[in-house]
Amino acid sequence: FGDTPYDNQCSDCNTCYAEDGTKEDDCTRFDCILSNITMDDLPVENTCTYEGVDYACVRDSIIPYMNSRIAVGDAAFILHAGDILKGGNVGESKRCTNYTFTSRKDLFNNATNFLLVPGDNDWNECYGYDIYSNSDPTRELWRATFSDVTSPFNQFSTDFPGGGRPHIHRKLGNPEMFFFQRNDIAIFGLNKVGNRFSYISDVAPVDLNAEWVEERLSLDSNTCSYKSIVILAQALLKPIVYDKVDTYFEACGPLPLLTITGDYHPDTFCMTKNSTNTRLDLTVEAFRSGPLLVSVVRDPTGQKGDYFHVDDSDLVDSNSDCPKYF
Repeated sequence: FGDTPYDNQCSDCNTCYAEDGTKEDDCTRFDCILSNITMDDLPVENTCTYEGVDYACVRDSIIPYMNSRIAVGDAAFILHAGDILKGGNVGESKRCTNYTFTSRKDLFNNATNFLLVPGDNDWNECYGYDIYSNSDPTRELWRATFSDVTSPFNQFSTDFPGGGRPHIHRKLGNPEMFFFQRNDIAIFGLNKVGNRFSYISDVAPVDLNAEWVEERLSLDSNTCSYKSIVILAQALLKPIVYDKVDTYFEACGPLPLLTITGDYHPDTFCMTKNSTNTRLDLTVEAFRSGPLLVSVVRDPTGQKGDYFHVDDSDLVDSNSDCPKYF
């Protein structure tokens, strides 16, 4: 799932931290209910948290549902395809603060085996974004909160169905990019965000997503143990990333490849097949649609390889009503 929670213009999300460090359900320090056109009125050093109806839906409905599926062995982990806040123009959003990030960390810490990739709303749209650098204070805050060794999401906390849990490898200098493998399935989390350009894919001397994919797949190019590949990113990847996958395919043969993104925000999920290779592209639904249960189904005879199956937990084609599961 992805694209949640926004809570930028609701009537009951003027939440923040008071001067004494306590949470206020109705903030008296700032006006946190601001649209993008008036974001300039909000000081950079604000304490808004935007915990309104969207936040409550994730907390009270989405996360408990996903946890319940994991508890009975129907799923193993949770992937979020980016955008945990409402954004703005590139480098201008004042919603990316320690207070909002901590709010979302506390929220998602209730989810079992939760992993997150950046979205443009909480990455290149954040105030002060420097496209010519791989780092700035807000990006380092994101990494420390959601991916680095200081984060509760750095590694899985709960064993998978069948026992054990895979080790999550993270790219040096870019811990928001991850890789792990389970049952001969290679799973990547990459940093490709929407809203025009970013350092990682457009300015860096090499595409850092492609470099990470190449690094991890090359370690298996002699043994060729993978049966399928899954890649998560907020936005569609650049062709050079798939070039690195093709290099692995040249050594090991073509495999089923699933790319999961969320930047287009459709009312219902869509899946398309690339006409020239074995790639499928899955676009997750916009909030407030329910999460998707994505499964890799393996042919028990070993002759036909892996298949990708998608189960939509909320069949209503809408992103405006919070699904009710209990």
